[in-house]
Amino acid sequence: MSPVSPGTQVNPRHSGHAQLVVVHPPFAAPLRPDERPSATAHDPGAARAAVLSLSTVSVIRHEHAPSRLEHPGSPAGREELDGVRAAVWGSTVKIGDPALVEDGVLASALEDEFQAQKKKHPDARIVAVCERDFGASCTKILVAVPGTPDLMVEGFDELEITGDRRATLAAVGIDPDRLGKGYDVSGEGFFDYDGFLHMLTGGALSVYADEERFESAFVVDRSQEGEDSICEVWFP
Repeated sequence: MSPVSPGTQVNPRHSGHAQLVVVHPPFAAPLRPDERPSATAHDPGAARAAVLSLSTVSVIRHEHAPSRLEHPGSPAGREELDGVRAAVWGSTVKIGDPALVEDGVLASALEDEFQAQKKKHPDARIVAVCERDFGASCTKILVAVPGTPDLMVEGFDELEITGDRRATLAAVGIDPDRLGKGYDVSGEGFFDYDGFLHMLTGGALSVYADEERFESAFVVDRSQEGEDSICEVWFP
């Protein structure tokens, strides 16, 4: 696909974000949904290396000083789509990259990167998640936990589940029967996916009002894969 010209604005009715978490062993005791993760020092050099490992990134053009962890934003224009955020806290790597957003139809950037990270880090727990709103809202969650089959949750109004949430929780040391309301894995009624992701990632995807953790922000040049994904999803 041809590159999108600088200054091109994203349709204001379209929004979304994508995040990737890789947790390397040895694994800490799992958090409950109401437990806050400890503030571990951020490693900017390791964050830089993690960004360069992405298939969507060619080179890093600029690196900002680390700042406090924030909720992921949605890009307003082409330039903002070259912004990637990353944090490395001990054995946990967290990356936010808008080029990994999928549209719930044909795009596959998130799943492609998830599979690539699985090959690079077969002993790690890997979680990839994206949300996209372009008149209809879609969600996709991908989970790889050693010792159990992968889990995929995706869809628009109704989420389809491939895999076993109970087995995934058990593989990280959590008994879903002791979690209470919001974690019925029978497939009936409400399921708290925010809490589910909090437990699986050790709180890496949670953000607090008085956040003490830091992350780095980068401006990147895109690989051909990254540019194609941006064109396909953000400027269809």
